[in-house]
Amino acid sequence: MMDIKELVQQLAPNATAICGELYPDGRLESGCYKIGSIQGEKGRSMSVYLTGAQAGKWMDFSTGEGGDLLDLIMYSQGMTLVDAMDWAKKRFGIRDNSPSKKVAPAEQKKYTSPTPPLRNEHQHLHEYMEKRGFKDVGEICFRYKIYETDARGGQDVVFPFFDAQGKETFIKTKPINHAGNPSTQKDLKPILFGWQNVPDTARKIWITEGEWDAIACSELGFPALSVPMGGGKGAKQTKWIAHEYENLARFEEILIATDMDEQGELAAAEIMQRLGDRCYRVNLPTKDINELLQKQGYEQAQWMLESAYQEARWKDPETLHSVLDFEADIDDFFENQKDDTQGFSSGWDKLDEEDIKFRPNELWGVCGINGHGKSMWLNQLALNAVQQDQKVLIASMEMTPKSTMGRMLRQAGGSAHPPQPYRKKLLEWMSPNLWLFVDKLTPKPEDLMSCFEYAYRRYGIDTFIVDSLTNMVRQDDYEGQQRFIELLVNFKLSFPITVFIVTHVRKGESEYSAPNKYDVKGSGSITDLADGFLSVWKNKRKNEQLEQAEMLGEEPDEQYTKQWDMYLEVLKNRNGEYEGKVGFEFDSQCCQYRDRKNGKTRRYINYTKEV
Repeated sequence: MMDIKELVQQLAPNATAICGELYPDGRLESGCYKIGSIQGEKGRSMSVYLTGAQAGKWMDFSTGEGGDLLDLIMYSQGMTLVDAMDWAKKRFGIRDNSPSKKVAPAEQKKYTSPTPPLRNEHQHLHEYMEKRGFKDVGEICFRYKIYETDARGGQDVVFPFFDAQGKETFIKTKPINHAGNPSTQKDLKPILFGWQNVPDTARKIWITEGEWDAIACSELGFPALSVPMGGGKGAKQTKWIAHEYENLARFEEILIATDMDEQGELAAAEIMQRLGDRCYRVNLPTKDINELLQKQGYEQAQWMLESAYQEARWKDPETLHSVLDFEADIDDFFENQKDDTQGFSSGWDKLDEEDIKFRPNELWGVCGINGHGKSMWLNQLALNAVQQDQKVLIASMEMTPKSTMGRMLRQAGGSAHPPQPYRKKLLEWMSPNLWLFVDKLTPKPEDLMSCFEYAYRRYGIDTFIVDSLTNMVRQDDYEGQQRFIELLVNFKLSFPITVFIVTHVRKGESEYSAPNKYDVKGSGSITDLADGFLSVWKNKRKNEQLEQAEMLGEEPDEQYTKQWDMYLEVLKNRNGEYEGKVGFEFDSQCCQYRDRKNGKTRRYINYTKEV
């Protein structure tokens, strides 16, 4: 979804038309549109700038108020901010080129509706809230629909989470007078807490780590939402982003006010990277906002939050850093060079034994002759990554989603035709972590990269497969290839992600010899800029000899039976030591590659008839 900053920019050239439609009694005067007030009264005290750098901005000189074209639409039409954005796009033909329709999961998770715990009288809750520094606690309970329960044996507060459309979607329970942990019901959609108290016209939103912090922040005059699963980083803590990404597009500024501790900093860093440059980290004088309210009271806490907001907005450019900003990275460089948590393994024993890893901020090329199994091998690598909880997006410009998923289900199920109940279970297993890029037309490189960035920001996808380079850029367009590879390099350096790109090789004298990196078609930048390079080569001579022996009814030559069906060669490994060749057997029935002779068929999840 187009965010509010982009929409305002695209509306600016239409400022004259918008003013004429909203305020027909106004008048043009010296590059401005003059009206009496934002309510449309006659007069000249309010100016809407129509040209130059200020196009689309307005100022009411009698009141000192100002804003942009969306404000005019909201107030004149009596609309919410979201409705005003929709109206503007439809009225002026502004296309929302969101990549969301081009990123498709294997299967989406189905969430359940919450079951509210039994309600008690507020005899403990009100007292508890007063101790946390709140006033008008009855009014707060009414607005946020929070209440008390003893369903877990002690006294708890229940926080209902309503989505941006007002539907109760998530529930969290927290202890009041006992030592229990917060709890949530299973299979609920994780969303942000507090939407029902965010004004329809709000352009700024604070995001806190806890529900009490969001309530305190809102009570102090700063609209706020809270994350559902607390601080820290990772899929559990940030899963809400996928569900709230479009709802947050209406805000110009997102103030990250997670706790001032290690877990809060980890959460802030990941949220800011995922939601982009609209985010500002707020440094609080206390651990959290509720503690600030408790210690300082309403008036002082409000002043201190305003100060923290102003300080956060004056952040340094993203390109300017103190060396101290890299202290954690430097420690990691010296202390964790062999840390197995860095990146994911191939999933094949032989490669894992050589410590072949695919790390964040790496670009890997995969080359090979047409028909030698590059895509097939990468599909199984993707399954191995999914098994390690990596989120993988496959952008195949050569195969339909039907063909891609059909082949991958064979690989995952270890069968040429997995039965339908098993296929369903396999899709459910894949669905949180496997995604497909789907576009009927070959995308432009810039459009593909826009979709990739969207996929990372919204869904946290961290592994990307581009199949192939020649389907993105003509094989004789060396400059275009270099530009595309540079886009991939910038992408992998900007975010903690890993990229694989499939390339073809020049037509050689025969297919009986394995290609090397100097055989790659196109610009030399492909191999120069990649961090690693793999070659996939099918042993066709072995296949031919075995087929001939079978046709003649003879025993195959032993020299061929000892050879492997396919060889994977590590041609370049900038961040590792191993460069060499590993052999694989290929099972043509289930499309699996195995790195052991006569190895067992692999099933990524078990299957019985009862499954």
